Amino acid sequence: MIITVLLLALMLHISAPGDSLAQYRPIAPDPFDQVDEGVEQEEFEQPPVAPVKRDLQADLPTFVSLAANINDFGMFADGGPDSNWFVGFNNAWIVKLPPVPRGQFSRAFIGAKLGRAKTTPNPERPWEHTVVPGKIYMAVSQRPAFVSEQSFFLAETQDIPVESDGGINLPGTGRSEWFWTEVPLNHVSSEQSNYLVIWSPTREFRSAAASPILAAKKPAAPAQTPRAWNNNSIMGVPPRMEGDSLKVPIVLQPAMAIKLVPNYKKKPAVSDFSVVDADGDQVVARFSVQAKDVELSWIEMSQDELEWERFSSYRRGPPQLFTFSRAALPPRGAYIRARARDSYGNDGESATAFIMGKGGQ
Repeated sequence: MIITVLLLALMLHISAPGDSLAQYRPIAPDPFDQVDEGVEQEEFEQPPVAPVKRDLQADLPTFVSLAANINDFGMFADGGPDSNWFVGFNNAWIVKLPPVPRGQFSRAFIGAKLGRAKTTPNPERPWEHTVVPGKIYMAVSQRPAFVSEQSFFLAETQDIPVESDGGINLPGTGRSEWFWTEVPLNHVSSEQSNYLVIWSPTREFRSAAASPILAAKKPAAPAQTPRAWNNNSIMGVPPRMEGDSLKVPIVLQPAMAIKLVPNYKKKPAVSDFSVVDADGDQVVARFSVQAKDVELSWIEMSQDELEWERFSSYRRGPPQLFTFSRAALPPRGAYIRARARDSYGNDGESATAFIMGKGGQ
């Protein structure tokens, strides 16, 4: 009888309401609360986390940026004053991001939201503009110094939305877009902060009048310590030394982020590829894409079906229709195909078709 009473009391103690709260405590440190050893703890902005099943959450890409939602960046790159937020040969932007979450990730990307690429008019036909050519690069490091092995090509200006002109119609104008480049998974850290930098090696990009613009966001509340900086003392390469890196702290949040994707390798299915003649020597290619989160589609060209090069601009949504001129093809013609990429970085392609060039008609 005494033993039975003791066992009953012990069971009541184990299931007491006060102890049941332990099951709701975090089972691992929140990555946004982790800090570098010896560095004063910072309060990184966190989005409210809804209760989501872990298996469903594991299927989605994870984004790490200074804002809770990477779609909220829109200042400067979508119109209005640019406030000199240009990405240049002499102008770099740096952010300090928290350690990335731990998880079953197979690939990592770094990216930025860019817009307002500049154009120049043809002197003889001023209504015809061409995009000022140039390249944009990014780098990632666990300290505010970046070597060549940590640097990666991000985008060409021909793929960045161009700045509108109130007097003429310019093809390619539109809102700023996110551009991503893959980096080795071990280049991002789940234990230390991650610094990102964006700049251009193009010498002509020395002002907002010639350069693309980086998007930004105003934070709900200023950070207690700086997490973003501008450096206008570079010369075509990112800062190599920590002492020369973090020049001017800024309150606004630059649109730069890390994207982590799980092990999802199902390629986009690109089908129904067809090519039809349009007006004059114009040709229209169309196709269909079935994929999880289609991010980009485009047309490629090849002379031997071995080496392919992108032949069109990127398209970021349906319908998948592309117009081009036969005059842009080699005189004897070329093979073309459609290609698409999902948000996990997987590419898929269509069957090929041979198109006669203008000289072969």
